[in-house]
Amino acid sequence: MSRFPSTSGRDCLSAKNRVIVDERERPSGIPRLLRDLGMTVDFRMLEIGDYILPGYAIERKEIRDFLRSIFSRRVFNQAQRLSEVYENPILIIEGDVSTVLENKISPAAFWGAISTLAFDYDLRIFFTPNVEQTANLIYTLRRKKPLGFKGPLVKTRPKSDDTGNMQIQIVASLPGVGPKLADRLLSKFKSVRRVFTATAAELSAVKGINRKTSYKIKRILDAPYRPFVKSIKQLKLDEDDPKGLKA
Repeated sequence: MSRFPSTSGRDCLSAKNRVIVDERERPSGIPRLLRDLGMTVDFRMLEIGDYILPGYAIERKEIRDFLRSIFSRRVFNQAQRLSEVYENPILIIEGDVSTVLENKISPAAFWGAISTLAFDYDLRIFFTPNVEQTANLIYTLRRKKPLGFKGPLVKTRPKSDDTGNMQIQIVASLPGVGPKLADRLLSKFKSVRRVFTATAAELSAVKGINRKTSYKIKRILDAPYRPFVKSIKQLKLDEDDPKGLKA
C-alpha cells in the first residue's frame, strides 16, 4: 500500500477548504461535522495521520486510546513517522483528561509523555473535549496556514531505510533520549552497539546528553531484569477493548 494518496500532496490539497481524511475516521462523525462547516472531505486510506490539511498533518487520539498507546509506546512510533514525513505534525487528544489522571495513570507519567512528544518529536499538541470541538479546531487550522508556508506539505528529504529507522527507535527508547538525540548519538558512535557500550563520560560528551542522563542510560543498560507486576497490569490497557473502554 502506498504511504500517501495516489495523487500528489500538492494536487490533492489545492482545492479550497479540502481535507484528506483517513477512511477509518469515518465512524467518528468528525468528517460529517467538517462537511457541515463547509469543507470538502476526501476519504483515503492513509498510513500516516488521520487528517491532512495544507500545511498540517493531524493525528487524532481519543483520550483512552492515547493512554493505551503510551503504555505500548505505539504513540511514540506514530509520532516519529509523522514528524519524519510532515513539516507540521499535530496531535489532537480528545476527551476528558481528568478522568484518566484520577485512576488510570500518574500525572507525572502522563505529562512526561506529552512533553516528550512536544519537545523530542516536534508535535504541536491540542486538547479538545469532544468531536464537535475537534471538528471546529480542524476547520480553524484549515484557515490558518503555518508561518512561511509555501507547500508542499510532505517533506522532500528522502526517507531513511528500515535499518536506520529501527536503529533510531532502539536508541530513542533510552531514558531521556528521543529521535533527535538518537540520531546525534548514532552519528557519533556509528552503531547501536557502540552507543550501548559507550561510557557515561563518552555519552556526556554528546550535545544534549548531560551527566545525569548519561548515568541514567548506563543504569538502565546494566540493570538486571526484574519483572514488575504493576507494569504488566498496565499493559492490559493496550488490548483492543479492555473492560469495555470503547463502549
